Amino acid sequence: MKNKIIKINIIIILIMVITIYILIGSVYAIEPASSNIYEGIDVSSWQRNIDFEQVKDAGIEVVYMKTSEGRTMRDPYFEKNYANAKANGLKVGVYHYVTARSVSDAIIQAEFFASIINEKDLDCKPAMDFESFGNLSVDEINEIGLAFMRRVEELTGLGMVIYSNTYNARTKFEGEITDYPLWLAQWQVSEPSDNGKWDTWAGWQYTSKGILPRYKWICR
Repeated sequence: MKNKIIKINIIIILIMVITIYILIGSVYAIEPASSNIYEGIDVSSWQRNIDFEQVKDAGIEVVYMKTSEGRTMRDPYFEKNYANAKANGLKVGVYHYVTARSVSDAIIQAEFFASIINEKDLDCKPAMDFESFGNLSVDEINEIGLAFMRRVEELTGLGMVIYSNTYNARTKFEGEITDYPLWLAQWQVSEPSDNGKWDTWAGWQYTSKGILPRYKWICR
């Protein structure tokens, strides 16, 4: 009988712990920046040939696509992805994978990115995908990221979005760069958790499953 009571108490404690965890997660979560939310995916040459008619039939409304990386690398599928997504009535956003290790390099990469997207009809803000930092300090990461986004804005007249997972948002990005809308990657949660820097998200990758990971997007 005593053992049974102990087991019941353990179960009760576990239930209380799980309940508290859920409640805390709900309180300390960041919200979408708008109630106007679309289902989306992001694509690059990794997916190769994509049937965008099938994508649309699956309920996808927004496609963010990689245009470029570094100083000179163009995604070989970008032009095709852009044309086919537009042809199927999908909203389009674009991103550049930043590899810069200095502010001067960031500006060169920004100019390269802008040269690719300047003639495109974009429905969503361009994004900076800066997630591989090497030996850069936090200060250097933020200087480089800020220089890249500001130069793109100067050349295109378009506002920018910053991509980050929750860990980098919490530990790497700070200061003025956090004034930019956040495209967040955090999987297997019901809501993205608080990172201490952003109160809202403009994009949220909520699953990594499948060849086309799913997102929720706010295009504006």
